[in-house]
Amino acid sequence: MTINIKNANIVLPDEVLENSALTIADGKIDKIDSNSDTGTIIDAKGAYLLPGMIDIHSDHIEQAIEPRHGSLMETEFALREQEKQLINNGITTMYHSLSMWRPVISAMGRKTLREGNRLEQVIREIIAAAKAPRLITHKVHIRYDITNIAALEPLMGILKEGDISLLSFMDHTPGQGQYRNVEKVRGNIKAFNPHLSDEEIEKQFQERMNVEKVSNAKLAEIADFAISKGISIASHDDDTIDKVNIVRNEFKATISEFPVELEVARYATKLGMATLGGAANVLMGKSHSGNLSAIEGILDGSISMLCSDYYPPAMLRAVFKLHRELNVPLHECVRLVTSTPAKAVGIDNEVGSIEVGKRADLILVDASGQYTNIMNVITNGKVTAALNYS
Repeated sequence: MTINIKNANIVLPDEVLENSALTIADGKIDKIDSNSDTGTIIDAKGAYLLPGMIDIHSDHIEQAIEPRHGSLMETEFALREQEKQLINNGITTMYHSLSMWRPVISAMGRKTLREGNRLEQVIREIIAAAKAPRLITHKVHIRYDITNIAALEPLMGILKEGDISLLSFMDHTPGQGQYRNVEKVRGNIKAFNPHLSDEEIEKQFQERMNVEKVSNAKLAEIADFAISKGISIASHDDDTIDKVNIVRNEFKATISEFPVELEVARYATKLGMATLGGAANVLMGKSHSGNLSAIEGILDGSISMLCSDYYPPAMLRAVFKLHRELNVPLHECVRLVTSTPAKAVGIDNEVGSIEVGKRADLILVDASGQYTNIMNVITNGKVTAALNYS
């Protein structure tokens, strides 16, 4: 199948090629800046042609499977419905971030999805479903909370199968990381459990403060095994230079997710780590947790990637907000959600940039109005979505 896209502003890794053309053949980018009248013709009408976006951290799948506490949807059904949304958000590769998190630790209450062995079942169901023809590419990112000692054996079982693509280590105990503000943690417990007395809230808080954690030596062993399976390693909510040194040198992490201070993000960058911020953070102009502003990090050069985190529509809008309001060159904004995350997780030889020979995962974006509109989405060289606002 051949597709020819004409009259497009093509966003390449280091420039925007204006009023140009691109040819797709056999699922791959075949020619750039070369007009042809064969095959299916798509007139871009001056729209931007971008690589499909790569989201390496999104827990949105958990909401799709359990939209309300105790209301569990079939995994395949949730995945099918979610990928319809993702493709129309311009996300063509999704790393579904599933949390191996002790239910008692969550400030947002318990999730049925995380009880018993349900989460392991869901992870394996997503892995199996990803092998069938899909609208987008589905991958699994396991977020392992280092207080979840009971999940060590299931985690190792999944790692041995070698089908996940990213492993991150997180610690959500109060007093560090995202939860440095202990009074805010107490407030969260109260907000999600309004029936509790002050004594009961303090009891829960102390339980979270004093929970046992997996040792650094064991985490390093897990990381080494994951790396031997080709799985990338990430840290989560790095809040000190000492922590960055540990995750980089002992765990061999190459990604720092949501560094909470600019100094920490700068240091992780200095060590050669890719640094991840949230796209919703860009839209709001601040972190919802009171941590590092993604905009500040991007302008400083110490945040190199964006993810949807919990809100997939934010990614494309964040790209154009940075370009329009802060005058960041468009190709640099696009790299935040395409080539840089692709390189960070080791798939940049396949996708992430518009280059001859790479898989044709592309999005055509009309940016002429206040809000960007996706006109077409192409995955694996096929038009999988077409939206018409006219």
